Amino acid sequence: MFRGLVRKTIPLAAFGLGAVTFPKEWRKGQFSGDKKIMHINDSVVKQIESSKEYQELIVDPEIRRYTSSKSFPEQHHKNYVNTGLLFGPDLMEIDPIVFINEKTGELTSFYHLGDKLISQDGQIHNGIVSTILDEGLCSAGFPLLPSKKGVTARLQINFKNQAPPQSTVVLHAKVKQAKGRKVEIEGYLETLPLNTSEKPLLIAESSCILVEPKWFKYFTWLQI
Repeated sequence: MFRGLVRKTIPLAAFGLGAVTFPKEWRKGQFSGDKKIMHINDSVVKQIESSKEYQELIVDPEIRRYTSSKSFPEQHHKNYVNTGLLFGPDLMEIDPIVFINEKTGELTSFYHLGDKLISQDGQIHNGIVSTILDEGLCSAGFPLLPSKKGVTARLQINFKNQAPPQSTVVLHAKVKQAKGRKVEIEGYLETLPLNTSEKPLLIAESSCILVEPKWFKYFTWLQI
């Protein structure tokens, strides 16, 4: 009994102490704006907005549109992958555009992958694809968790084709089952054709199990 009490108490105490010692702005999410995210590739955004898929999503009243950088506090932008570490010319060139139906757990998001995200074979690195799938599938599942927050318990990816550099890609994700603190999501990533004569290239299929640790409910006030 004593050992179990220690295992539960020490992590919570350490987390609480860390949260208290950080600046007040960290807890409130009130950091100065990130200028880096303002330098996006507008031409790519316009191409996405003119696509048939975007036009169908934007008029659906059940779907909410947002950009990836708006889904978490500004203080984390510099350390985030899409809008921080790998954001810029010839990298992640746009703030990913996301559409989500929070009731059904269906999500569609658009990305653009530049020339500097390639591996030795000249194609987009599979690590980039894995990051997009992990982030996207979890984002689809978050709204169906009790506290709207969770962590990846398992991520399986079946790579089909490699994405070419300077390609715009679209992620489709859907919650298959949601029960208590556990959500199962499936999805796939493919290229976005810019004209009717092109066909999408399937890049990868994936499944994810998202769970909410029991102690998350005690920190709903904290923007993590």
